[in-house]
Amino acid sequence: MRISHYLELDKKMKNLRVASGMSQKDMAAKLDLSVPSYSNYENGYSEPPMEILQKFCEILNVSVSDLFGFNVPANTQTNLKTYSDILRLIISLKKAGLNVDCSVTPNKETRRLRADIIIENPQMSAMLSKWNELNDDLEKDKIDSDEYNIWLEDLMSSFNIPIEII
Repeated sequence: MRISHYLELDKKMKNLRVASGMSQKDMAAKLDLSVPSYSNYENGYSEPPMEILQKFCEILNVSVSDLFGFNVPANTQTNLKTYSDILRLIISLKKAGLNVDCSVTPNKETRRLRADIIIENPQMSAMLSKWNELNDDLEKDKIDSDEYNIWLEDLMSSFNIPIEII
């Protein structure tokens, strides 16, 4: 039996959708699914992938934790496995409206090219400055890795604000 059966995701999805006054057809369209595919999720015939559940929650303005009925930790793993992934990340930053400048300069000492990514944004500058301080403190043994992780989580939490375009 699938985990979604035990969590009753099918019933919860249906109840949330019905409470919002949205039809299956409308929800399927918003999720870029066919009506039968979406219906299979609500009827428990198939298990929706996490990406669909996250989009479903965004549409209905509910948290994934509310849908599951318990806290779901955020995915903190970055999926950067290739240089193309880094380029996609830079492109997404530009699409978000951040002023991102990329340049390549030769390093005469190492005889290698150096890539620089510059993001002109006061919030990014403040956040990265604090992050560099944390890294220095960890490197100089002023804090241990557990303290580092606590401070890093606190830093990320304090900058968990919408991107302001200036």
